Amino acid sequence: MKGWIKLHRGITGHWLWSDKPFSRGQAFMDLVLMANHKDKMVPLGSQLVEVSRGSFITSELKLSDRWGWSKTKTRSFLKMLQTDHMIVKKSDRKKTTITIVNYSVYQDIETTEEPQKNHKKTIEEPQKNTNKNVKNEKNNKKSTLKSTKKSTTFVPPTLENVMGYCQEKGYEIDCERFIDFYSSKGWMVGKNKMKDWKAAVRNWVRREKDDSKPQVKSKANHNFDQRDYDFEAIENKAIQRINGKE
Repeated sequence: MKGWIKLHRGITGHWLWSDKPFSRGQAFMDLVLMANHKDKMVPLGSQLVEVSRGSFITSELKLSDRWGWSKTKTRSFLKMLQTDHMIVKKSDRKKTTITIVNYSVYQDIETTEEPQKNHKKTIEEPQKNTNKNVKNEKNNKKSTLKSTKKSTTFVPPTLENVMGYCQEKGYEIDCERFIDFYSSKGWMVGKNKMKDWKAAVRNWVRREKDDSKPQVKSKANHNFDQRDYDFEAIENKAIQRINGKE
C-alpha cells in the first residue's frame, strides 16, 4: 500500500493506545508522536535545554513503564532502531535524548485528498477549531514559502538533516563530527559564510576518501654505494706506517 495518513497526538489518550504491552510498531509510532514538532526550550532540573524538532528528552525507565516492557527489552529495541538508522539515541547521567531520523519526511508531505465532510473521526474535536487550524496551517505554509524565496540566509542543518541526506546518498561519515566541526567554526568556509551545507558534506566525503589512500614514500637517490668498513684494520695499518717512518 502507498500513501500516508495524518495521526493526531490525541490518540495517545485513547483507551486503545493505553493497552499494554505495546507492539514494536506501536512503540516506534509512540516515539514519533512524542517528538517535538518544532525547536523549543525544555526545563531540566535548574537548567533550560534546547531540544530540536524531531527530538525529545526521556529515559529508558519512562519508556519501559509507558510501553509495559522490561528495561532490557526497551534498551534492546532502541538499539535495533539505531542499527536500522531510524533513531539517534544519546544518553548521559541526567537524560536520554532521542532523535527521529527523517522526521521531516514523515511530517512535511502534504495530503492530496481532503477528508470527506461526513467522515467520522477517531478522535473528535470541535469542527470550528479544526477548520480554523487548517486555515492557519495553510496561511503559515504560504508565508513560509514566500519568506523562503525572498531570504537567502544560510540556515545550519540539524543532525537529523545531515543523517537523512547521507542515508539518501549512501555516504558513510560521522555526521555528529561534521556538525561539531562546522558549528565550532560558525559555519564558515575559510573567510566566507557557508552557502550550501550539502556541498560541504560532499567535500567532507571526498576528503575522507583521500585521507584513507595509502601514502607512497619517495626513496632518496644516493650517488654512492654503501660499504662496510673494518675500522680496526684501518687503524692498525695507520699505526704500522707511523712506526715504519720512525
